[in-house]
Amino acid sequence: SVNYWTTSATQRQQATQILAQTAAECGIDVKLEYWDSTEYFARTQDGPLNGRKFDLGQFAWLSGVGPPCDLFITDGIPGDPGALVKDIPWLYEILGEESADVQPFTAGWGGWNRTAFSDPEYDSVCKTALTALPGQPAYEENHLLVQELFAEKLPTVPLYLRLKLAATRVDMCSFIMDPTANSEMWNIEEFGYGPYCE
Repeated sequence: SVNYWTTSATQRQQATQILAQTAAECGIDVKLEYWDSTEYFARTQDGPLNGRKFDLGQFAWLSGVGPPCDLFITDGIPGDPGALVKDIPWLYEILGEESADVQPFTAGWGGWNRTAFSDPEYDSVCKTALTALPGQPAYEENHLLVQELFAEKLPTVPLYLRLKLAATRVDMCSFIMDPTANSEMWNIEEFGYGPYCE
């Protein structure tokens, strides 16, 4: 039996219900709970995600042109900023004696690595990838390697991609869906329709 939490957004509820039904067919009892998004994403010790109170937690994650390896680095784990590695048994086991007196939760409870995934090799490769420039060998090599490490260690399970959909009038021109843009209006100054497209 596991608790499976997410926000009350319709798409997330539909996804959790499908997964819960599938898990039930395998004999796993999934208890669904839906949260107000403000409470669910609270950047506090008591927050369901940042406080790591969940068995299974579903939420949207970032993507972009490059692989977002920094979402899973140790520096991004939410936690007490005054804590030391030696005081956190699960993290001490991963990072070892050489990191015993390090304060791992540099982002405090505002950390973004809600999975609490920590792997020194992953961190090193990701940071090398992020500091290299596109076109440099280190950029491509380390982005590929960090993706291999992600697939091997699987800090989170990607469930699905959200589609970006838009509709325009038939005679609209210069409306371009850019998967890397935050808004469909990114090039609004170029929009035209009908006679303005000539």
